[in-house]
Amino acid sequence: MMRGAPTLPWRPDLPIAQDRRGFVLVTALMATVLIGALAAGVVFATTEDTKVGSTAVARDIALMATESAIATKISEPTIALPGSIGPAGTMSYQVGDPGSRVIVYITRLDSAMYWIVAEAIPDTVHSGATSRIGVIANAVKNADGSTTINPTFQRAWSELF
Repeated sequence: MMRGAPTLPWRPDLPIAQDRRGFVLVTALMATVLIGALAAGVVFATTEDTKVGSTAVARDIALMATESAIATKISEPTIALPGSIGPAGTMSYQVGDPGSRVIVYITRLDSAMYWIVAEAIPDTVHSGATSRIGVIANAVKNADGSTTINPTFQRAWSELF
């Protein structure tokens, strides 16, 4: 070698391929780890999307069950209102089949106003989604002795938390 000549990072007497021994192995291992991480991310994202979707469906079903339970109780011709127990007295009824149980609470506010609340019992096996809605309603005695229940407001129910 000459003095003052730059030193080369590789030895000219060895082929270039011998200096890069192991480079392909490291690159292949890094690519495998990267692909594995991407696959794990896709599996995690898919699982979370499935859980979110099933919970949203269960919550919608619970909301529909509570709405229909209140509508059923309001339109029931032989409904027993808690008139005999005085203001702030509450009666409860179970509505629906065992798969979608809903409890309806009817509370007397004054002589003709009632607070009707329906609560879906969560299914702990699945998502455990629940819904609770309430309606303020008036009870009107008809000439034939029957009682009609009318929601007080145009938007009859409100979601309770």
